[in-house]
Amino acid sequence: MYISYCIMDTELNTSGMEEVEYLAALLLKQLRHEITEAELQYLENWKASHPSHALVSEQVNDSEQLLNDLLAMKQVDMEGRWQQISAQINPVKRLVPLYRRWYSSAAAALVLIIAAAISWPYLAPKKSPKPVIENKEYTSADFNIPPGGSRAMLTLSNGSVINLENAANGAVAKEGNENVVKLKDGELKYEYSTGAATSAEMVNTLSTPRGGQYRLVLPDGSKAWLNAASSIKYPTHFSGKERRVAITGEVYFEVAKLPGTEGRREPFIVDVLAPTGQGVGAEVEVLGTQFNIMAYNDERAITTTLVNGKVKVSVPASTPGNNSFKLLTSGQQAQILQPIKGVVTSDLIKVVKVEDLDDALAWKNGFISLNNSGIKDIMRTLSRWYNIEVNYPGKVPDYKFSGSISRSENLSTVIKTLEYNGVHFKLQNNVISVLP
Repeated sequence: MYISYCIMDTELNTSGMEEVEYLAALLLKQLRHEITEAELQYLENWKASHPSHALVSEQVNDSEQLLNDLLAMKQVDMEGRWQQISAQINPVKRLVPLYRRWYSSAAAALVLIIAAAISWPYLAPKKSPKPVIENKEYTSADFNIPPGGSRAMLTLSNGSVINLENAANGAVAKEGNENVVKLKDGELKYEYSTGAATSAEMVNTLSTPRGGQYRLVLPDGSKAWLNAASSIKYPTHFSGKERRVAITGEVYFEVAKLPGTEGRREPFIVDVLAPTGQGVGAEVEVLGTQFNIMAYNDERAITTTLVNGKVKVSVPASTPGNNSFKLLTSGQQAQILQPIKGVVTSDLIKVVKVEDLDDALAWKNGFISLNNSGIKDIMRTLSRWYNIEVNYPGKVPDYKFSGSISRSENLSTVIKTLEYNGVHFKLQNNVISVLP
């Protein structure tokens, strides 16, 4: 948002101004004792309409400084400035979009402008941002890449593949005694149908691409949310003494209790396929209901975060003498570090307490959470959700970020905010270079 006004002999010409500009002019006239009774009444009514208005007006006490600030604002994108201020003074402990437009009227917009003008000199990062790079090879429009959405491929037991993004709502396939139904955009369910029972085991795989997400209701009623670049392999009908699925990427589960299972146990087990593609990297046996597993091949660890209940996390390929399993309770996370050549660890599974579960599950709730995150952490997440490639042609910037980004934002909005904090980028052929 920009302020437009005319300057004549250091006075603001208020003719033809919109409300936001008019209010700015009234504050200046009040400081110079030039305000009329009608104008003063208008300004007092505005101050009384919201506590923040009165607070800001009390802080504006220097007419020349206010005029200089308003002049400076002419060349500044204030929404971007407010985003940067918010990142500095409001470390997020709950899911609040970093770019939330909290103002809903011209009067509130004035608060944003003046607060930024007053606060910015004192809230700038201590580390001076690098100078703006001249002759950039891009504009912000070049980063206008849409966010991911409801995209997934379903591979049936006979090997045929269904693109669920293009499929109509309703039954999309029949596997044995199960109808495969697309309930709505982004959700798939297995529903039992009558007919002759089949003894053949049928296995399906649901997979999301980079820039995709999907929700699955399994044959037993358990629910699985797939993040971008993830997959889940499962039978179309659970039988026997256990319910077993296999995943890659990141999946959040809500496991259903089977009706009439009192006195007998049919555990729900998740095989977490190793990011390297070499067998099973971990096994999660469910003793509770709600948990999240992340096992991307570009992340340092396989993590299991427990929201509710209990789970048993084990490493099937653990070496003798090492701790091969851990039991998690609500609010804990198991971290299985991926092997590094030449590095030997005595404890394969590390358990830590999760301070903020909302932060750990932000992706499922529609946000990208930044919790003191470095630029590499952020760009790995963005590359999966926006389906972009990232490289680092020089030294990696050492900035840290906190806040939350809505997953519905275009990439250009995210890039702008990172640039306001001193990081610079170049985009060529869908590859983003993070500049030193």
